[in-house]
Amino acid sequence: MEICASTEAKWESGNVDTGGSSTVTESHSPSAIASDELSLAIGDEDIGHLDEAEKDSESSSDSANILSLTNSSANKEGQYHPFLSMVSAMAYILIHSPRPMGLSNLTFVCHTLRCMFPALPSVSTMVSYRLPGYRAPEKFYSPSGVPFYVNSIAETIKLCLANPDIAKKMERYPVLPKKGFREIFHGLQWRNDTRFQAPMATSPVGSVFLKDIVQSSIAGAICVSIIKQFYRKEGHNGVFASVHVLQVHPSELNTYILSDIVEIPVSTIVTILPQMDSRTRHVYKKGHDGSLTIVSDNELAEMSSPHPLKTRSIMCGSLPVFMVPLIIFSDDTNGNRSKVWNKFDSWCFLLAGLRQKDNAQFCNIHFICTSNQVPVMEMAHPLVDQLLELERGIVVFDAQLNTNALILAPVICFLCDNPRAAEICSHLGSGTLRFCRICRVDHTNSLTGICEERKQSSTIQEVQLIRSAHTQAERKRLRTLYGTSEKENHLLQLPVDLHQSTPIESLHTLGLGPYKYLLREKMEQLSEKQRKEVVARIAALPSSGLTGGISSDISKHYKSFVGRDFKFLAQIAMFIFSPYLSEAEIEVWLALSMVFKMVYCDEFEPQKIELYRDVCHRFARAIDRYSVTWRKKLKIHLILHLPDSMLRFGPASSFNTER
Repeated sequence: MEICASTEAKWESGNVDTGGSSTVTESHSPSAIASDELSLAIGDEDIGHLDEAEKDSESSSDSANILSLTNSSANKEGQYHPFLSMVSAMAYILIHSPRPMGLSNLTFVCHTLRCMFPALPSVSTMVSYRLPGYRAPEKFYSPSGVPFYVNSIAETIKLCLANPDIAKKMERYPVLPKKGFREIFHGLQWRNDTRFQAPMATSPVGSVFLKDIVQSSIAGAICVSIIKQFYRKEGHNGVFASVHVLQVHPSELNTYILSDIVEIPVSTIVTILPQMDSRTRHVYKKGHDGSLTIVSDNELAEMSSPHPLKTRSIMCGSLPVFMVPLIIFSDDTNGNRSKVWNKFDSWCFLLAGLRQKDNAQFCNIHFICTSNQVPVMEMAHPLVDQLLELERGIVVFDAQLNTNALILAPVICFLCDNPRAAEICSHLGSGTLRFCRICRVDHTNSLTGICEERKQSSTIQEVQLIRSAHTQAERKRLRTLYGTSEKENHLLQLPVDLHQSTPIESLHTLGLGPYKYLLREKMEQLSEKQRKEVVARIAALPSSGLTGGISSDISKHYKSFVGRDFKFLAQIAMFIFSPYLSEAEIEVWLALSMVFKMVYCDEFEPQKIELYRDVCHRFARAIDRYSVTWRKKLKIHLILHLPDSMLRFGPASSFNTER
């Protein structure tokens, strides 16, 4: 690819345009960030002498552009755009790596490369170069004045969809599986929630949208129908549509009957008909018993208007339109290798359209922001602004379609542990009377079942009521009454029900919940001799069919066990502890084993939802009979919500935080 002379000149000056405009407080260029990274590695005093240290090893060709490094055929083909050779690209990557070398090593490597490629510029030149089209992290300030940086979610999505490997793997529609749910796009949240329904599909006669009136072949006959939903079916090619058959009323002029809902392949659509207009007098809905119910004027007006995204698509030049639901991940991380805690709160996101095995790769976990000084909910402010923009839609290049497309990227769920999920939902957490973020149960009857579900609209009203209270005593009473926190939460601005979009995460709820409680209780009851017997029973147990293992001596270090230890223990607990368990304890451990089997399955069968709910309630009843003190344990109650989370988002493995 040929690069113009003006761009070459800008290389040396470091003034290449990044192609993006900043809409926030500050924006830092990659060169500035690279300089900061180098400072960490080699010290500010060394940076000041960088050019001087390189003078002896640089030739007069150092002023040459890195883009004209060699004349190989690879350069002419533009495989390393905006660099014209692999050497120049690799040198730039080396200089801007997250953990740069020291000055002496960088100088030596560049000098060695320069012996083979004399046109290679100096380290300082490559540090100052700003990569075209790259948008640097944007700088924000917390209410207390602490700076933090946020990556652009939209720009990352654009890069993902421009990557053929990702674009071709990503699902654009909900998928109806042959049997059970195995991915998040099999779940009911994507399929039934209108925010995630794909608005468009491509037919032989062009783009068809929801609410379009089409002629298609149904059972060998040409029928007129209104499109209700698009989806794919596992094991079948192409896209399918759920449609309402539209029949002409036999006796009334300009009147229609909405009869059966049927499935058609989009490939069978032969004509796209005009929308209903003012000449339409009435539309009737046909019931299962054959009775006709007239559609209200508001419903008729809604049916007569085109889908809003169809209008936007036309305004954008008839671009294809599809959904790219996002999974938002948040967690805190120990920033030190030692035992000293240095908490970093982070936000990341994943593409829900990718399969679990793809989303488990680090390259598909996209970093947004982090800080060890700014609280996580304060960092959410600029995050929400970006997410609202993505709800409205952005134009991207789609490598699968090989054209521009209009995409909407709503948040389908938040992945996090239970304390972080409570923060996201403006909930007070496990220490309050109504300790569940999903329903309004209190800990006096938490094991009897699920109470009234919380709604985001109600939470917003409760926050306003608490803030408007005139006394601290009244605020405390309202907090206790609702279990709601009035702290600033910008996530409440999102058009998503946060309470139903924070699925129950299995690692923290099950492994670090009842398994940890039961293990510690049982080990403290055992004598020293019995503990040694437990160690011997574990060593003697055949483990060829098991996954993982216990990382240390259970008799001494059971209080330090982590998630993988409890995951392994769940598979062998009944074999190693059975001689030391009472009948009530055996009932509890057996019921918990059934819950574990349900959670760590590869496939969730929605037709067995009542069986899964019964498994969870059986465990709750067993633990309640064993000890009433367990009623105050939030994680025991949250297990009752697990089947509904799996119904919405697929098997627990599709929304866990184990990576």
